[in-house]
Amino acid sequence: MGEQVLVLCLGGELDTGFVLPGIFSDDNPAPSASADALHWSFPDGAVIEYEPDTGALKATGIQTATIEAAVKILLSTPEVECSAHLKAKTFEFSEGGKMTGNVEHSGGKFDSNGVVVDDHDHGGVLRGGSRTDGPE
Repeated sequence: MGEQVLVLCLGGELDTGFVLPGIFSDDNPAPSASADALHWSFPDGAVIEYEPDTGALKATGIQTATIEAAVKILLSTPEVECSAHLKAKTFEFSEGGKMTGNVEHSGGKFDSNGVVVDDHDHGGVLRGGSRTDGPE
């Protein structure tokens, strides 16, 4: 209702006419100002769009997303940011990193440079201000 359309009639006969809906107007503007942008809108409100001028890909309004690969998925970017909870079955750091905030460990060994942090012994234990030997 209220959307502009174009009616095409062969030979001027309304009986042969067909309607082309979706002509943009001030009341029903185009989803993107860019003529080169890709914009998909779905009935549930989800939107996927790509703007070539900025190189930005955006997906909004989706409930879940699944990417399945038989061999590998590569994220080649200077930074990946997760704004909430990141869960992984296993992980490996190859060039270091930093952790801040509270970290809880349970259900297995926690090994740091060959020392099991939650279960190790110290040798040369003496009372007083003496230091112990390194952990074993």
